[in-house]
Amino acid sequence: MLKTLLKKQFLEINKAFFIDQKKGKTRTKVGTIVYISLYALLMVGLMGGMFSFLSYTLAGPMIAAGFDWLYFLIMLGIAIILGIFGSVFSSYSSMYLSTDNDLLLSMPIPVRYIMTARLMGVYLMDLLFTLIVLIPMTVMYWIFKENSFLTILGPIVISFITTLLVLVLSTGLGWVVARLSTKMKNKSLATTAIALAGIGLYYFVYFKAVNIINEFLANISTMEIEITGGLKILYAVGSAASGNPLDMLIVSIVIISVAVLVFLILDRTFIKIVTTKTGAAKIKYTEKKAKPRSQNKALLFREIKRLTSSSTYLLNSSIGAIIMVAIAVFFFIKGSFLNSAIYGTFGDAVIPMLPALLAGAVGMASATVMISAPSVSLEGKSLWIVQTLPVSCTQVLKAKLLNHLLFTLGPGLLLAISSLIAFRAGFAEWILVLVLTTALIVLQGEFGLFLNLKRPNLNWTNETMVVKQSMAVTIAMFGGWILATLIILSAIFLSAAVGGLLLAGLWIIVIGTLAVLLYCWLGKKGSAILARL
Repeated sequence: MLKTLLKKQFLEINKAFFIDQKKGKTRTKVGTIVYISLYALLMVGLMGGMFSFLSYTLAGPMIAAGFDWLYFLIMLGIAIILGIFGSVFSSYSSMYLSTDNDLLLSMPIPVRYIMTARLMGVYLMDLLFTLIVLIPMTVMYWIFKENSFLTILGPIVISFITTLLVLVLSTGLGWVVARLSTKMKNKSLATTAIALAGIGLYYFVYFKAVNIINEFLANISTMEIEITGGLKILYAVGSAASGNPLDMLIVSIVIISVAVLVFLILDRTFIKIVTTKTGAAKIKYTEKKAKPRSQNKALLFREIKRLTSSSTYLLNSSIGAIIMVAIAVFFFIKGSFLNSAIYGTFGDAVIPMLPALLAGAVGMASATVMISAPSVSLEGKSLWIVQTLPVSCTQVLKAKLLNHLLFTLGPGLLLAISSLIAFRAGFAEWILVLVLTTALIVLQGEFGLFLNLKRPNLNWTNETMVVKQSMAVTIAMFGGWILATLIILSAIFLSAAVGGLLLAGLWIIVIGTLAVLLYCWLGKKGSAILARL
């Protein structure tokens, strides 16, 4: 039975790789290999390359200076933080909010089997995020270090222990979120606020850490670190990774013991959490007069409520909008920094580049907002409701697109305006940048809907499958990045020959035409597809 549940969980997580969601049929082996290879190239290759470069930068000077333990401590810390932020809300959603929890609990299946299968799903997500740091960390250590049995064994053991620790922390924090959510009146917004505060703290610590590391590497040959107090515990972790057998044993025993303790706690509380549907907060009835809405407004309000009622959907799909606002505020305050950085790199040659360069940069940021891409799939088995409402499918799709634009267009234009002010752009640049940015964001929202109509997944058991792991979301994001990159490259290499204003105008024509064509497709063929799903 456990083997069957594990297979089910694995297929749910990787459903897009093995099943053609449009046809509902299993993919061929070639198709599966192509999908997996593409995903590995986009995710593991890109991020793995970044952490390989970081490992290469740190390993050489630190190992040569005898700071092996500190090298491991830094890289393990990055792996743990990345793993937690990549999986904590997935664990909350996939373990406690799966739609098939009630079905599985009603069957003669031991609750421990169900929980173990869910844990393995979370562990696979942990591996995806932690191994892209741990593998480069280990390989670079073997390259720069004179190898022995213990120096080879140490990083392998600690890498496994680290993935176990990340599983403990992510499921533990997911358990805390689940417990708190049963007491909260507005679970989604509270969960999202906590996550955003954590992400903000992460980036604050990250940028501070970069400065400290750079200063450390510049003075590493003359530095000495006194290992006392609490530093001894951290030193033991780094020492275990570098091959100290006693530290390796102690660290392994401690973390495995903690893992067992967390597993026992989850085992005792799992069924209570997944069967608790409401919070303790009571709502006082207040009589109010209902305000009538038009069909389009009612559909839009429905989409907004769907987005804000799900922390998984809201956090993963609209985090890019919050980041754009944060960057815009930074540019308003530190606009001279952006000005100096760009002019210092390109000189006066940047002037004709500005319109397409700024619009492309905003397009890179707006491509991370994925509200429209999973919106059709999120209807799930309730899709029949919108299909039977006295509204057209075209109106439903327009509401989904407008919901995307409502949360994306404002932050995108704010970021564009802050950039234009920082560069003291002229009137023509202002018009071109704002128009091109608007056209680009509209096209990205339409493209997300297009992909989701072509590749819908209406049989999901938890929202994470369509919000974070669907092929429509992945292609929409990378497609937006590719288009924005083309605009930026054209600004760098063609603006001098073509003219910056003319180049931006040509991009407006191209992207505007694509947006109009895709809008017409959504209104006709797209609405027909939605009606047939």
